[in-house]
Amino acid sequence: MSATDAFEIRTTPTSGLRWLTGMAVAFTVLMAMLALACLVGLLTQDVGGADAFAAAVIGGVGAYGAAVGARSVRGLRAAAEPELLARLDGDGLHLREGIVVSDDPEQEVPDHLGWSTVPWGWVRAVSHTTLDLRAAKALGSDVPLEVLRFTLADDRLLDDAPFETTHLAAPARLLSLTPTQVRTVLVGEAGHTDFTAAVGWLAARQPHLAVLTGTTLPWWTRATPDAWPESPRVAVVGASGRLGRLVVELLAGREKAPPVAVARNEAARAGLERLGAEVRMVDLEQGPAAVADALRGCAAVIHLAPTSPAVVVEAARRAGVTRFLLVPGAWNGDELVALAATSGLAWTALRPTLLTDDLPTGEVLLGQDVAPGPVPRGDLAEVLVAAIRDEDAVGGAFQVAGAPAPPGITSD
Repeated sequence: MSATDAFEIRTTPTSGLRWLTGMAVAFTVLMAMLALACLVGLLTQDVGGADAFAAAVIGGVGAYGAAVGARSVRGLRAAAEPELLARLDGDGLHLREGIVVSDDPEQEVPDHLGWSTVPWGWVRAVSHTTLDLRAAKALGSDVPLEVLRFTLADDRLLDDAPFETTHLAAPARLLSLTPTQVRTVLVGEAGHTDFTAAVGWLAARQPHLAVLTGTTLPWWTRATPDAWPESPRVAVVGASGRLGRLVVELLAGREKAPPVAVARNEAARAGLERLGAEVRMVDLEQGPAAVADALRGCAAVIHLAPTSPAVVVEAARRAGVTRFLLVPGAWNGDELVALAATSGLAWTALRPTLLTDDLPTGEVLLGQDVAPGPVPRGDLAEVLVAAIRDEDAVGGAFQVAGAPAPPGITSD
């Protein structure tokens, strides 16, 4: 593979480091000018006694300050020198993890110990996100940040890598990731990274990868697919329920790719297949690995099962699913929305106030603060299917209620 087929991501100096360097340069120049002025005065002026002694002391302080400043400038410039963090090529993502293992900046890490390789077959998605200042402050930064994350099909693939992970505990906690997950995350100051160019390289040379970009709080939500499939394959978990069957029927009638109906009761297979779905039988109690197999090839998953979506979220990450929608229950809705918000997926939660089997009206009230009211399941199914492609809905939990009847019209 030629050098042109690889892309290198390097560190860049932060604004804080650039400010410190500028201050060190200014201090050095000031001290040097002070020393020079004192020296010129002693050589050209007839100064004696206490004045000469004072000039000599001040000049010495200036010379010492200039020397200290020069050393500081050299050190800061050395710290600002771009250092190779990662390399992308046809074999995969090469991470130079060794540069953060040692606490001694003078100690060089042997090249064969400082690198680990993540094959592209392990990577299911790449997200490039810009954190605004409010989000960056939540992570302890005073400047906007950019995040480039490589999401793996299974984080355990990195378990055997020969690196200590204790240094990753703090960034993992800040980013709501595990220490293993954060190993494939690169963070830099917004506007001063190579991440955009890296995304371009991936789009040209690894087009099979799902690449998400966005500006968000928190960073893992409100992601916009760069290349959403023309007809995404959508999985419906809990497809055999009343709402699930309506969603499956709508998807089968509108998408070229048949929906995947995930169910655990074999008795539901025939009815779901008649609606046009591909049925994959799995019980959520079998765990994330089994559920991930049922989600393979899907771009989105709609969780309608009465159980917690925790297993489905983990399975979706393993299967490379990028879009996640759910209808949380009334009694634990806040807990389930919080789980979705920390899933790492492009999520949307729709929270109906009361579901009915009434005929759909084609109108609903949708928002953050909607007056409670019954909503037909048929109308909620329409909203769910429409929300799959609604980029503005990503990262939001919306209440749904049936639209009130027009003035002057009453129901019997």
